[in-house]
Amino acid sequence: MVSTATVFLVDKGRIASQHAQALETAEGLVAESRDLLGQLVLNNDTSCESEHLIQLNALLIRSRFIREIGILDEEGRLVCATTIGRLPIPIIGHYPAITTRSGKQVLIDVPLQVANKKVKATIVRQGRFNVVISPYLTDNLYASADVVWLRTPDGLKPLKAIPMSSGTFAQLRKQVQAQHASTWLLSGSGYEQITMRPNMSWVFQTQRGIGAIMRDNSVLLVIMLISTLLIAVLAVGTLTPYVLRLRGIENRVRFLCDEAHIVLMYQPFFDLKSNRLAGCEVLMRLKEGKHIWMPDQIIPAVLHAGLVHRFDHAVTRKAIRELNSHLPTQESVFIMALNFFPESIERATLMPILQEALSATPRDDIDILIEITEHSLSNTLITEVKSFKAEGFQIAIDDFGTGYSNLKSVTQISPNLLKIDQSFVFELEGAAVRSTLIPEIVHIAEAVGALTIAEGIENIHQVKLLAAMGVRYGQGYALARPMELGPFLAFLDAAAKTHANPACAQPHSTDEVRGSS
Repeated sequence: MVSTATVFLVDKGRIASQHAQALETAEGLVAESRDLLGQLVLNNDTSCESEHLIQLNALLIRSRFIREIGILDEEGRLVCATTIGRLPIPIIGHYPAITTRSGKQVLIDVPLQVANKKVKATIVRQGRFNVVISPYLTDNLYASADVVWLRTPDGLKPLKAIPMSSGTFAQLRKQVQAQHASTWLLSGSGYEQITMRPNMSWVFQTQRGIGAIMRDNSVLLVIMLISTLLIAVLAVGTLTPYVLRLRGIENRVRFLCDEAHIVLMYQPFFDLKSNRLAGCEVLMRLKEGKHIWMPDQIIPAVLHAGLVHRFDHAVTRKAIRELNSHLPTQESVFIMALNFFPESIERATLMPILQEALSATPRDDIDILIEITEHSLSNTLITEVKSFKAEGFQIAIDDFGTGYSNLKSVTQISPNLLKIDQSFVFELEGAAVRSTLIPEIVHIAEAVGALTIAEGIENIHQVKLLAAMGVRYGQGYALARPMELGPFLAFLDAAAKTHANPACAQPHSTDEVRGSS
C-alpha cells in the first residue's frame, strides 16, 4: 500500500514543478513585453493609420506571448488597436492597476471581446502604448498557484488569487514576505509551496491541505473512498449526500473514461480550391445512459482527475478503429486529425498506442495528423513532437496566430499544417485589421513548408476570400458540421458521387460540438 507520506511527497514535487514552469514562462513574458514596449516607446509612432497598424500586427505574429498592441492619446484613452483599428470614440477604462518596479502599469481582468468570445485579459502599459498578454497564457499562469504575487515598490500585490477568507489571504501574504527564495513549509496537515527568484518580481504560492492532496492523487483517493463507503454503510444518513455528489462529471469521469462511453464525431475539412474533401477532425463527447457530457464539461474534469493519458489513448484507439475499419478506400490520402492534451504527447506512452491501433486495422490511404495547440508549445513538447514527425505522423499547430508561439518554435517543428485561428476568420468580412494577417500567416506557412487550414468558416463568402488569400483547406459549419460515424460515412458517399461538397444535402445534426481531447 502506498503510504500517505509517499503521496504527500509526490504531490509536493508536482506543485513545485508546476510553479517552476510557470515562473519560467513568466520570465519570458516579462522579457518580451519589456522589449516590445521599449521598442514602441523608442519609436514613438502613435499613428492609427492602417499601414502602421498592419506593421504592428506583423510584430505580433512573431511574438510568443503578446496578443494585441494598443495606442493611447495624451489623456490615456485608447484610440486604436491592432485588432479593431481606430475606435470611433476614444475610451478609457478604470481597472485595477499595479505599478511595477520598472514603472510600467499592469491592468488586471480587463474585459475584451476576442472574435465572438468574451475574455478577461492582463494588459501591460508604458507611455502611450499597451500590450495585451495572451489570455491562454495568463489563464495557465494564474491557474498554476493559489496566489500569484507581484513584488512592487509598494510591496506585494496579488495578480490573481483563488477565493479565500481575508484571514487566510493575510496569512499567505505574511508567509511570502518572510521568504527570500523558493521554499516549502509544513502547514497543518498539508504544506505550502512558495516559488520565486531573486531577480524576478513574480511569486507563486500554493497551500495544499490533506483534502486537496487526497482529491488529486488517485491512489490515496481510492483508499479514502473505500474507507468512506465503509463508514457510510454504518451511517446510512451520510450516504445519500455522498451519492448525490458522485453524479457530477468531476466524480463520474474516472468511470466514464473508456471507449464504451466515448462518442466520436467527425467534422470534414475541404480543399478550398477543388472543393475536395481532404480529411476530418475527430471530436468527442461522453455518454452515460441518455446523458451526454460535452467537451467544455469533460476537459476540465479530465485535467483535474489526472486522466489525460487514459482519455486520449481511449479516443485514439476508438477513432483509428472506427475510421480504418469503415472508411471506403480513398483515391488520395485521407487525413485523420486527432487532438491531444500536451501531456499526452509522449513518445514512450503514445507511440505504442498509435502503432498498436494502426497495425490492428492497417490502411495506406489514411494519414494521422497530430494537432497541438499553439499555446501549449514548450521545448519539451517540441522535442516529443519532432519524434512523432520522424515516424511519419503529420503535425498541425492549432489556433495559430493567437500570439503565443514564435517563428523559432514553428521552424523547429516544421509542421505540415498551420490552423488559422477562427478569430481571424470571424473578422474577415468586415475587413478588420486583424484579418489582414491571414496572408502573413500563409507566408509563414510557406516559409516552413506547411499548408494552411482555416477553422470556424461560417459562410461561402469567407470560403472565397480565404481561397483568394492562398489558404489551402477550410473547416467550419458553412462546409460541414460534426457528425457521428454513420452520417459521416453517408456524407462521404455523397461527396464521392458529386466530386464536391454536398453541404446542402448533408445529414447533420444542428447541435454544436466543439472538439478537443
